[in-house]
Amino acid sequence: MSKVQIEGKEDMLNAAEVLGISSIKYYDLKQNRTQNYVFDFDKMLDPKGNTGVYLIYAYVRIKSILRKAGYDEENSNAADFQFTISNESERNLALTLLRLPEAIEAAAKELMVNRLTDQLYEISNKISEFYTSSKVLGSEEQNSRIGLLIATTKVMKLCFDLLGMKTIERI
Repeated sequence: MSKVQIEGKEDMLNAAEVLGISSIKYYDLKQNRTQNYVFDFDKMLDPKGNTGVYLIYAYVRIKSILRKAGYDEENSNAADFQFTISNESERNLALTLLRLPEAIEAAAKELMVNRLTDQLYEISNKISEFYTSSKVLGSEEQNSRIGLLIATTKVMKLCFDLLGMKTIERI
C-alpha cells in the first residue's frame, strides 16, 4: 500500500481520507464473522480503543521517534540497529511481534481475518506500554530500542498491507 506524507492542505486531506477509509476497513475486518455486525461510524472513527485511527496513530508515533533519531528508511541499514531486551515492556513487545506468523496462519486456517486485526491491536497496546516504561531517545539503550521500533514498524506495515489499509507517515 502507498504512504502519504502530510505537508500542506492537500496532504492533510489525503491523510484524513486514508484515516477514514482505513478505519472503516479495520472496523469491518475486526468483526468476528460468526457474530452479528453493528455499523457505527462513531466507533469506527474513535481515536481510542481498538480502531484504525488508534493503530495508525501508534504507527505514526513510532515513525516520528525514528525520524527524531535520524533513522532514514531509504538510506539506513536496519541491521545496524539490532536490539537486546533490557526490560519487561521490550520483552512483551518483542514476543508479540514474534507471534505474527501464528496470527497469519490462524487467520488463513480458520478463515477469520479478525485474528490478524487482533494481532495488530495487541502490538499497538504493547508499543504504548513500551513508551510508558522505556525512554528511547537519549537513553543508553537508544540503538537497541530503535532496532525494536524498526522491527515494530515493519510488522505493523505488513499487517496494514495484508488488511488492505494504507498508512501515513505523519499526522
